[in-house]
Amino acid sequence: MSLAKFIQYIQISFLNEFWNSLRPESQLFYDRGNEIFIFRELNQIFIISKHQLQTVNRIKIPYIGMIYSMNAQQDLTYVAYQTSENQLSLFSTKANRQFFYTVQTEKNSQIIQFEWAKGCLGMYDILVVENHGIHLLKIDDQVRKVKFFQQKISWCWYEPKNEVLATCSTHHNGLISTYFFKEKRKDFKFKGQDFYLEDFEPKEGTSTFASLFKSKKSDIQQFIAPTDKKNKDLCQDDQQCESIYRVYLIYIYGKSLLAYSNSFTGKLIFYQIQYEKITKKKYLLEFPSDIAINLSVIDNLIVLSTFNEKVSIVFDVQNKKKPEQPLESPQCILQQQEIIYNKIEKKQGIQQYQVIKQSQTIDSANKNSNKNLDDIKNNDQVQEQQQTSIVKEKQQEIDEKCDIMKQEVDISLQKQNLDESDKQDKQKYIQNQNIQQNEEIQQFSNSQFVYDVQTLFEEIKQNDEYFLKFVAKLKLQHLQKNDIQVQDEQSRIYEQSCNYQGDDLIINYKEKQIYQFTLNLKHLPKIFEDECDAFCVLLRRNNCKNALFQFLIQLALNNKSIQIFSQIFKHILEIFLRSLQEKVGNTQVEKLLNEYTVLYPQDLRQHFFLCLSEDENMKKQFLIEILIEFIRQFQEKLKDYKIAIHEVQNLLVKLLIKTNRYTQLHFLIQYQVLTDNADFAKLLIDISNKESLEQRNLQPYQPAFQLGIDMFFRLQKYEELLEYLLKFGKFHDAVFLLKKIPNIRMKLQPIQQGIRIADCQKEDLLVFLEDAYRKQKTYFSVAEVKTL
Repeated sequence: MSLAKFIQYIQISFLNEFWNSLRPESQLFYDRGNEIFIFRELNQIFIISKHQLQTVNRIKIPYIGMIYSMNAQQDLTYVAYQTSENQLSLFSTKANRQFFYTVQTEKNSQIIQFEWAKGCLGMYDILVVENHGIHLLKIDDQVRKVKFFQQKISWCWYEPKNEVLATCSTHHNGLISTYFFKEKRKDFKFKGQDFYLEDFEPKEGTSTFASLFKSKKSDIQQFIAPTDKKNKDLCQDDQQCESIYRVYLIYIYGKSLLAYSNSFTGKLIFYQIQYEKITKKKYLLEFPSDIAINLSVIDNLIVLSTFNEKVSIVFDVQNKKKPEQPLESPQCILQQQEIIYNKIEKKQGIQQYQVIKQSQTIDSANKNSNKNLDDIKNNDQVQEQQQTSIVKEKQQEIDEKCDIMKQEVDISLQKQNLDESDKQDKQKYIQNQNIQQNEEIQQFSNSQFVYDVQTLFEEIKQNDEYFLKFVAKLKLQHLQKNDIQVQDEQSRIYEQSCNYQGDDLIINYKEKQIYQFTLNLKHLPKIFEDECDAFCVLLRRNNCKNALFQFLIQLALNNKSIQIFSQIFKHILEIFLRSLQEKVGNTQVEKLLNEYTVLYPQDLRQHFFLCLSEDENMKKQFLIEILIEFIRQFQEKLKDYKIAIHEVQNLLVKLLIKTNRYTQLHFLIQYQVLTDNADFAKLLIDISNKESLEQRNLQPYQPAFQLGIDMFFRLQKYEELLEYLLKFGKFHDAVFLLKKIPNIRMKLQPIQQGIRIADCQKEDLLVFLEDAYRKQKTYFSVAEVKTL
């Protein structure tokens, strides 16, 4: 399989246009922790979230000089930016006030990195990594130091999800120190374990202390690895570090892993970073030696990319059988991606128009709810409507004309004196109108909706507030011919001027282009020969449910072995049970801590079992076997959590009845594969009645009546049980039940229905009912009894 079909990339057009609309000397920073882009132009910064591209937060800061690093607090209450090697500025967006922090520990002190607190927010606000240690700072009326970890630091790497910091120094060759800042306990010691990288581990018989001095005289090269570019200015044309070593601190499958690469040996080694211990992972990823690599994590898949060879290698380290083997051979994944992107936009033109039309309707309703803003918002509404009014009016006119002409033809055909020539003329006119309509739709499909960056900048210029939020509007833009041509020369992601951000983003600071990777999951199962392995790999991806259910449906339509479904259901059940243990409150868990997607029983019923039951190509007997296997595994395990899967069971029962497999149904009830519930009991009684099945062309099954009656009794639904006994004329059994179970009473309507087929004489029945009335066992009077 071609990786270019599986891993694709798109240009984030709004960000690229926004970036290129700024001054040439503007700066760009990317905060991996908050996943936000920070554009800086003079004293203005524009913050745009990767997940909300249309929203722009503009903040004016009291500084116009050079900025080396910048990031923002999670709620944007503070913005931190480094103005020199040893000075950090902290700007409060709420108080419109600036604070300063200057490193003064020793001479030649400098700031290496700084990060805002998340897990420990309250204990400190920001941590600052310096070349002489780590400072934890708290911002009140002034910036004060809370804690200090003294250590020589030359490089550092930070993983924002678990808030793990790794540091290293030239004074300690290859020794990595770890810190953990997510823990909220007051007595928690942030300092974790120290460990040596593989190529710098002390030899046997040599102490760690002695190795620090011997390493300078030995043949082992001094450890040098560049710090990641998190929070750094991405517009600077940095010189590539010539060191053969690379260190990446990544977040994958809920864990923090330190990846260490040696381009001389072509090995990539992983260390799992934990507070209690550091675990060296067993898998060892290989790449071409003597080549520098860049590492990205795309939906928990590791992608190694090389500049020289212009190829990428994809790994899934959770693949239990072969974690060190790539999913496919090394190849370029970036060929002809622009044409794919533009074709998708062209096909989705009409769908985009409908979405914008609906959003405009909602916006107009919201605008009417606030009278104070009517004038301003009505202007925005007029601008939005003008963008699509031409296309909308043309389509409405064509539709109306077609409807009118169709009605005229229908009326004319009813007239006896209408000539054949008139008929043909009218039909030709309708055909011409349809052709014209298709041409209009084709013209519209050659358009796309894009964000109006120019109008956005005009709104920003008109407002002087130092902190404000803007929303970009959409406009209709026609695709040019050169937009849909294949332009391989635009694929410059393997160039030296690209910054790989460690996740799914690549930023080309030379061309001012931002790219984002996406996965086409429908191609992923083709890589694996084993269906269970393919399912597990899919289950570890984000937004994978559609691809998962399509994969399962294809397995069922291809009549794969029931053992495959047994293994898949077992895996789904294990993850579902773990989600119940990790559940907090009433919120459903969508993904486990180890990044497995949770499939709920209702999801399987709605998107798998129901789809198969409605598919004409699906063999019903095989679907029955799949349903039985699912119920067999889930039913017993979910009893402890009081979770029922009655809907899936009812689907199985209906299939068995529809295919007249009553013996199999009887067997499943007898051996308690199917559980009791009131709807099931009613259905069993219903299929024993010949009259109710005649309209559905089904054969009745007489033993089902007793199965349903017994089920009501086990469920202790005595009122319903008595009603059905009376309705079907089982008065002797009804008498027995009334004597055995107190506090139940009879209704008149079931007796009226069952008296025709009663299992006793009418005189005996009347005596029984009068006696029951006297004992207060009825809901009716003696007079109503005599009417029988």
